[in-house]
Amino acid sequence: MYRASLLALLFSALLAFGPVAHAQQQAAPPPPPAYGPPVTTDQAKKAVAAALAEAKSKPYPLVFAVVDPSGSLVYFEKMDGAIYASNDIAIGKARTAATFKRPTMAFFEQMEGGHGYVATLSPGLVASGGGIPLIVDGKVVGAIGVSGSPSGVLDQAAAQAGVNALK
Repeated sequence: MYRASLLALLFSALLAFGPVAHAQQQAAPPPPPAYGPPVTTDQAKKAVAAALAEAKSKPYPLVFAVVDPSGSLVYFEKMDGAIYASNDIAIGKARTAATFKRPTMAFFEQMEGGHGYVATLSPGLVASGGGIPLIVDGKVVGAIGVSGSPSGVLDQAAAQAGVNALK
């Protein structure tokens, strides 16, 4: 009987303290980069031109938005035939990526993983691939948002082409 009680106590301790030990072992993610000077119109046009070139290889007309670090619109372009709903979605993706300093795909992955709290962070948060911060000289200068495909993966690829154009 003593042995059963001891085993029950050990099992309870493992349940109680196991998650704490595991949480302590996980490394904290690196801090996001600092904000830099706002993206210029020329930089925004360069990023969108690269994203547009990537989009032309796909069968879906897309919408492109670039915002500054505060989320204010700097540049907007829409391919002929793109769905109207994508206008606001592209801007929302760019705003989310700029103000949270992370790709919108990260929020999508968190929600898919069961973290429902993501939806409560901000009323305008867009949790879908296609919004990526623009980083120049190691600082966030804004973000690009792309919308219009039935999959955030295609939007993400076009946005990444825009990001790569400023590297």
